Amino acid sequence: MDNNFSFKNKQEGDNTTLNVRWLLTTLLGTWPLFAGSIAIALLCATLYLRYSTPVYKMGTEILLNESNSKSSKDEVLLEGLGLSAKNNDINNVVRVIKSKPLMLKVVNKLRLNLQYFEYGNVKTTKYYNDCPFSMIIADSVLQTAGGVSYNVVFNKNGGYVISEGDKKWSGKIDVPIQLPIGEVVIIRNATASAIKPNARYGVLLFDASGIASSLVGGLDIIKPDKGSSYLNIYIQDEIPQRGKEVLDELVKVYATTNIEDRNRIAIQTVDFINERLNRVNEELTGVEKDIEYFEKSKKITGDVADQSKALISNTNENYKEVYEKEVELEVINSIENYINNSKNSERLIPAGLLADNSLVLKIAERYNDLLHKKEQLELSKTETHPELVAAKKQLEALRDDMRTSLAATKRSLLVVISELKKQAGSIDAQIREVPKTKRIYLDYSRKQHIYEELFLYLLKKREETEVAKSSTVSNVSVINSAENFGAVKPNRSRVKSTAILIGFIIPILILLLRRMLNTRIITKTDITTNSEIPVIGEIGHNENEEAVAVKSNSHSALSEQFRALRTNLQFLMPDKRDKVILLTSSMSGEGKSFIAINLANTFAISGKKVVLMELDLRKPKISKHLGLNNKIGLSSYAVGQSEIKDIILPSGFEDNLFVIPSGPIPPNPAELIMLQKVDELFDYLKEHFDYILIDTAPVGLVTDALLLNRFTSATLYIIRQGYTFRQQLQIPNELNENKKMNRLSYVINDVVYRRGYAYGYGYGYESGYGYGYGYGYGYGYGKYSNGYFEEDNKNTNLLKRIAGNIRRSVTKRK
Repeated sequence: MDNNFSFKNKQEGDNTTLNVRWLLTTLLGTWPLFAGSIAIALLCATLYLRYSTPVYKMGTEILLNESNSKSSKDEVLLEGLGLSAKNNDINNVVRVIKSKPLMLKVVNKLRLNLQYFEYGNVKTTKYYNDCPFSMIIADSVLQTAGGVSYNVVFNKNGGYVISEGDKKWSGKIDVPIQLPIGEVVIIRNATASAIKPNARYGVLLFDASGIASSLVGGLDIIKPDKGSSYLNIYIQDEIPQRGKEVLDELVKVYATTNIEDRNRIAIQTVDFINERLNRVNEELTGVEKDIEYFEKSKKITGDVADQSKALISNTNENYKEVYEKEVELEVINSIENYINNSKNSERLIPAGLLADNSLVLKIAERYNDLLHKKEQLELSKTETHPELVAAKKQLEALRDDMRTSLAATKRSLLVVISELKKQAGSIDAQIREVPKTKRIYLDYSRKQHIYEELFLYLLKKREETEVAKSSTVSNVSVINSAENFGAVKPNRSRVKSTAILIGFIIPILILLLRRMLNTRIITKTDITTNSEIPVIGEIGHNENEEAVAVKSNSHSALSEQFRALRTNLQFLMPDKRDKVILLTSSMSGEGKSFIAINLANTFAISGKKVVLMELDLRKPKISKHLGLNNKIGLSSYAVGQSEIKDIILPSGFEDNLFVIPSGPIPPNPAELIMLQKVDELFDYLKEHFDYILIDTAPVGLVTDALLLNRFTSATLYIIRQGYTFRQQLQIPNELNENKKMNRLSYVINDVVYRRGYAYGYGYGYESGYGYGYGYGYGYGYGKYSNGYFEEDNKNTNLLKRIAGNIRRSVTKRK
């Protein structure tokens, strides 16, 4: 029993179990709220799953070839032509596949920026290849148009109306129609379902670049194993067929681009050779025309021509090296002009024309490899990125090195040619001995021979380059074509689980918010954390409207609670001289009169002689609840109008319980309580009764309870759950701190156990009754009537006499 009066013990116990107990009791007490919330959440989840568009996951698998399927002979040939293979670094491959330019080619190829819809009442259906109709638009318009939206409504006669905002156009199927974007034709899709008359279709033209960016953002490329050379590429789409085609086309476009990229050197070499062939062919044609003209003008016979050819044939071995060096010099001059041309600064150098194992060839190969790397960096890096800036500087440095090496090679070739010509001096002497006509003819023949050799050399190089191009393959191959792995969004089980969780959390949040915003006392913790006054008892909610809830044969929970309160009070007042119990509260409506009646009856049932005093002189309620005559009572006795035996009335329902009514309502109850006759009355009652219970006015409103404290042995401060404000606990705290009330304890009234709150406390407001106190004492919480006191017309004269007697008595005491 000591724990009932030890604030520290109760506070520690509540603090350690409050949260768990509050949660568990709340769940048990408010389970219909949780069940309803979860049911609504599941209904919303079902509707969401019904009308949401599922998103599917598609994937493909590709293998990175470590080496191309070429013979060693082909590799040597490609190296001789300057076609060095790119590094198959997997990170570079991933970067290229996820590049926007590559995806833009896919968008344009599949016309993904032209999308079809059917608008329903609730859900919008998206089409891909299964739309009932197609709009034929020129590729040039489709690739440039963006942000255009048309609504199409068909009729039963094969006609339709296209609208864009307030503008409308009418047309017929298969007949061209002029729109702001250009001429279009709407045709039926034979492989799809029939067109629905009066259905509202939508045709949207998106920006191709925006669609490409969106698709790139949705790509998920995974390398399963660290040491593996294959990749898994995934994409999510609301239309499975579209997602599969995007992946397949993306791999095809990458393979094509990769082959084109790997053949760029060969292509540019072929272009360069073709350009040189045209020029050499022109030079050769010119020389041959000169020879023809010379032969006709000089009337050179076949003997002279045969003699010149024989002489050239004899000197061919000596001039063979000269011819080769002159051809090589011509190639060096062409490449030098190519490099010095600013238009070719971002183009590959045709290194295949250079001599093997030369320094210029090695520099050209390094330059081409670095240019490849720079182009890869430009796909993912900004212009100011350090790697890209460094690559550009290295390219410029290699270009300067190339110019220097070409100049040096050119000078070297000129020296070699000069030395070779000196060694052929004897042959030149023989040529000088030839008559002038033959000598001139011989010079023409020599030029013709040089151009023929150069022409044949270029033809040979072009054929070698074309062979290398035809043997180039992509560095990736498809292991598994794109396939659908099923719907991934929405996840049905996850959506339903989330709905259940949300349906469970929302009521908790509501209850927590309601509790945090509530300023009234709800739980016992609200009391124990704000006051050190012990809680001596808890009284539950009275289900019926009867004032007397405790009877001799009653075994209800409410009766047992009053019996427990009686026992606690007996321990609180162990001395037989402790007989007077005062009941007060902060404001009206907290149930003082109800607890006073039933507590007094509980003592009376135990065999004790008990008197219940109705000293709430401003708003008496006990006599009304018990059906007693209130025309005489304490007020009439205090002014000498009644005797003690006249005001002590039997309760009418328990032999040991008596009641002293308040009597007529006086104009100044506080001064009446201070009269000497009141002291005499208490002395008499202490002699003839075992317990005296006083139902007085709220101490938070008037001072009547403080004036009666001189008679009391214990004070019960009534707190009503969900009704008393937490701030009002300041009133008993100040009274207890200043020792103004004897043995002050709390009794919590109207505890609603079924509401599920911690320790059974819940809400449960009653209309109650209001006090009409006109003196403004204490805190102003509660309900007030319109007058200072209720005047009974029948007792007007009696009240006047009582007021006069009170004034005279107070004057004598002073």
